[in-house]
Amino acid sequence: MKHIILSLRDMEAERTRGDKARVLIDTVRRKGDDASSKMICFLCDLDRRFSESLGLM
Repeated sequence: MKHIILSLRDMEAERTRGDKARVLIDTVRRKGDDASSKMICFLCDLDRRFSESLGLM
């Protein structure tokens, strides 16, 4: 099952990598706990070591 939390248009409106990351995190947080949990699971699946360093696991 695919989950769409943020549109490409939302991301492309931002310029720098840092801006894109901030917009992504802020948008997911505004969408609530379910979206935040899905994002955390996605990050854990994508990069376990990075997720552990962030304290997500």
